Amino acid sequence: MKLILIIACVLITYIPVIAVISFIRALFSIRKGKAYVKEKFRDTFLHFFFELLNPFNWLL
Repeated sequence: MKLILIIACVLITYIPVIAVISFIRALFSIRKGKAYVKEKFRDTFLHFFFELLNPFNWLL
Protein backbone atom coordinates (compact mmCIF):
# COMPACT_ATOMS: atom_id res chain seq x y z
CA MET A 1 0.00 0.00 0.00
CA LYS A 2 2.87 2.32 0.81
CA LEU A 3 4.38 1.84 -2.66
CA ILE A 4 1.08 2.74 -4.35
CA LEU A 5 0.87 5.91 -2.26
CA ILE A 6 4.41 6.89 -3.24
CA ILE A 7 3.67 6.32 -6.93
CA ALA A 8 0.46 8.37 -6.67
CA CYS A 9 2.28 11.25 -4.96
CA VAL A 10 4.97 11.23 -7.63
CA LEU A 11 2.35 11.33 -10.38
CA ILE A 12 0.47 14.16 -8.68
CA THR A 13 3.61 16.28 -8.42
CA TYR A 14 5.35 15.28 -11.65
CA ILE A 15 2.48 15.77 -14.12
CA PRO A 16 2.07 19.51 -13.37
CA VAL A 17 5.85 19.97 -13.56
CA ILE A 18 6.07 18.39 -16.99
CA ALA A 19 3.04 20.41 -18.11
CA VAL A 20 4.84 23.63 -17.11
CA ILE A 21 8.03 22.54 -18.87
CA SER A 22 6.05 21.68 -21.99
CA PHE A 23 4.22 25.01 -21.85
CA ILE A 24 7.49 26.95 -21.60
CA ARG A 25 8.95 25.04 -24.53
CA ALA A 26 5.79 25.71 -26.54
CA LEU A 27 6.05 29.43 -25.77
CA PHE A 28 9.52 29.52 -27.29
CA SER A 29 8.12 28.19 -30.56
CA ILE A 30 5.14 30.56 -30.78
CA ARG A 31 6.53 32.43 -33.78
CA LYS A 32 6.25 29.38 -36.03
CA GLY A 33 2.47 29.09 -35.78
CA LYS A 34 -0.29 27.75 -33.60
CA ALA A 35 -0.14 24.19 -34.95
CA TYR A 36 3.60 24.03 -34.30
CA VAL A 37 3.08 25.19 -30.70
CA LYS A 38 0.51 22.46 -30.07
CA GLU A 39 2.82 19.87 -31.62
CA LYS A 40 5.79 20.96 -29.47
CA PHE A 41 3.68 20.91 -26.30
CA ARG A 42 2.30 17.45 -27.06
CA ASP A 43 5.70 16.01 -28.04
CA THR A 44 7.44 17.34 -24.95
CA PHE A 45 4.66 16.28 -22.59
CA LEU A 46 4.46 12.76 -24.01
CA HIS A 47 8.24 12.35 -23.95
CA PHE A 48 8.44 13.24 -20.25
CA PHE A 49 5.29 11.27 -19.37
CA PHE A 50 6.54 8.07 -21.01
CA GLU A 51 9.88 8.58 -19.29
CA LEU A 52 7.97 8.63 -16.00
CA LEU A 53 6.33 5.32 -16.87
CA ASN A 54 9.69 3.67 -17.55
CA PRO A 55 10.14 1.16 -14.68
CA PHE A 56 13.94 1.35 -14.88
CA ASN A 57 13.73 4.94 -13.60
CA TRP A 58 11.85 3.80 -10.51
CA LEU A 59 14.82 1.81 -9.26
CA LEU A 60 17.27 4.71 -9.28
